[in-house]
Amino acid sequence: MDKAARPKKDRHPPSILHLVKQVQYKAYVQLESVFQPLGITAVQFRILTTLSSKPGTSSAELARLYDVKPQTMIKQIAILETKALIDRQVSSTNKRLLELRLTPAGEDILRQCQKDSRALEREIMSPLGAGEQDALRGFLTRLLESLSAPNQGDAEIQAEEFTEEYSRAGVQRV
Repeated sequence: MDKAARPKKDRHPPSILHLVKQVQYKAYVQLESVFQPLGITAVQFRILTTLSSKPGTSSAELARLYDVKPQTMIKQIAILETKALIDRQVSSTNKRLLELRLTPAGEDILRQCQKDSRALEREIMSPLGAGEQDALRGFLTRLLESLSAPNQGDAEIQAEEFTEEYSRAGVQRV
């Protein structure tokens, strides 16, 4: 048999981490294009989602949650406030603290973004059957949980790193 006709078996299959990152990147680009007509970025979608489930969160708390500098978060908050999607209110318990809340327009945009992102997820996942999607979700959840669990030997170092907001499933950097 001719050598050219023989399929070459790859001795080194692609790295799973590389494949996960490539899928994440391509999905992120598609998500950005879905949100673009709404005038929202994926980062802003995550902020709106967080404020939906945790109304009254401050920009400093959001910065810690997403592990970004407060100035970075303040820029995103200002953009969302300019679009009238969120508003800031003085805290009733601490007059120096501004709490963030979704406006009715912010709630509407968030619902549309959620609808559009679910449609995109169905499209992206369409090459996999329902059982395969369930299995993938299970594998990824198990990996996430194992990566989120603190090591026994690093308890002092990790006490700060694994606070409630960092141990919450789905936390992503802005």
